[in-house]
Amino acid sequence: MRSLIWIFDTDSGLGEAYLHEDGTCLYMDVTESDAIWLTIAFRRLTPIHCGLVFCEEGYFFDVRVPAGTTEGELMALVSTAH
Repeated sequence: MRSLIWIFDTDSGLGEAYLHEDGTCLYMDVTESDAIWLTIAFRRLTPIHCGLVFCEEGYFFDVRVPAGTTEGELMALVSTAH
């Protein structure tokens, strides 16, 4: 079940993101670069004490996203985790 759904345009086409009904997972159907941008925007909206983890569809990696992380920093963490 989904609690919030966002549909938006990106340079790569239409994108979608939604929160799971319990609010613990933000799912995104966008390119990796758009997902990184959206993750940073979402991180800025979440309380500092809330943990946020960025992972990909197959859960082959996960990266913790502390408050204050920049897009460049998250891109570097994701590149290292691949």
